[in-house]
Amino acid sequence: MRHKGIVSTANPRWLESACLAVLVPAMAFGLAACGSSVAGTSTAAPSGGTSPTAPPPSATSKSSSANAPADSPAAAVESWVTQILQKRYTEACLASAPAMAPDQDAETVCNGPEAKKTLESLHEAWAKPGVKLPPQAKVEATGVAPQGDTVTVADTAISVDGRTLHELALIGATGNVESFSVSLELKKHNGTWHVGDLHIKF
Repeated sequence: MRHKGIVSTANPRWLESACLAVLVPAMAFGLAACGSSVAGTSTAAPSGGTSPTAPPPSATSKSSSANAPADSPAAAVESWVTQILQKRYTEACLASAPAMAPDQDAETVCNGPEAKKTLESLHEAWAKPGVKLPPQAKVEATGVAPQGDTVTVADTAISVDGRTLHELALIGATGNVESFSVSLELKKHNGTWHVGDLHIKF
């Protein structure tokens, strides 16, 4: 199920979610999920899920790794998820810059509140107590086979510290979450791969 509506379609498509900012932690922690027409609620994920081993965020600094080319979809996934787990939200967003419209300013979008809110939600869903995060543990994407210039990678194919992102997101979940999943859609642009869309199913 794909949710859209928060921001312009000129932005990376993973930023289009109408309620991703609360949906992911809501599913992970058993809270009430918002509807497709709701853009932001007072529902918030507990902050205790953040691992103490995660480095501090670098929201305003743009390191050389932000736009480092990924020559395979697996490499793009591993880099993007690693940046999120390390709270390097601006870098993760900038890595998706090729998905933006040519006239869209990547720096403005990636330093905006919606990008940070979305990626913070993913961090809360995946960074759980007792789970080692990069650089102590490596993010791995397996079985990623592109079909032309696009490929969709399921959360069950991405792991950190021996657990898949799917398993991590469901830690502490209540209710029927059997069908819940998150997948990343990657696209090839000028020979390199980038995360361009995020799908949530529940």
